[in-house]
Amino acid sequence: MDGTLVDSRSSIFRAATEAAEATGLTPPSYDQVRSIVGISLFEAIVQMLPDHDETTHRAYQSAFQGSFLRIHETSGFHETLYSGADDLLRRLKSDGWFLGMATGQSRRGVNRCLNSYDWHDLFDATFCADDGPSKPHPHMLQANLKALGLDPHQAVMIGDTGHDMRMAREARVHAIGVSWGFHTVEELDQADHIVHDFKELETALYAFR
Repeated sequence: MDGTLVDSRSSIFRAATEAAEATGLTPPSYDQVRSIVGISLFEAIVQMLPDHDETTHRAYQSAFQGSFLRIHETSGFHETLYSGADDLLRRLKSDGWFLGMATGQSRRGVNRCLNSYDWHDLFDATFCADDGPSKPHPHMLQANLKALGLDPHQAVMIGDTGHDMRMAREARVHAIGVSWGFHTVEELDQADHIVHDFKELETALYAFR
């Protein structure tokens, strides 16, 4: 979701900065924040703040969640979709593709996203950080496959981070990396294919099919 469909770079970095200020920590750089997007929040914080104890990690997590919620509940706030995201999702759905989601967001975040973009009828399965181990563990991808009755060779994982690509490898699923999200092309080194816009993504998907 984040970095692949939704351009959430600004809100995530802002929440990370505000959380640091609220807990008396040095605000992280954007590179520090972008590197941990996609994995579950607590594990991400541990990776980002390795020299601090669990009490600090929990405090930062609470402050981040509070800031993130305030940002998204601000009147008029709406995160932009990457150009072509909604159109491609709807074309794939109408053409008979199953659509699953594997995200480091919470279930509340998933529901907020589905409500914001009217996607409840598009996704056949959604699994998130509340449902099991974080990326790059293959759990969320395997759960999608099981829910949809698919074998790994029948599926494609699309993501913007190295965590997504490693998860796909662990699940033995074809991995397509997108270059417009949080990680650089170099960090998508385990992708089977890398695309640079949604037209290229559509072409790659139908070539796989």
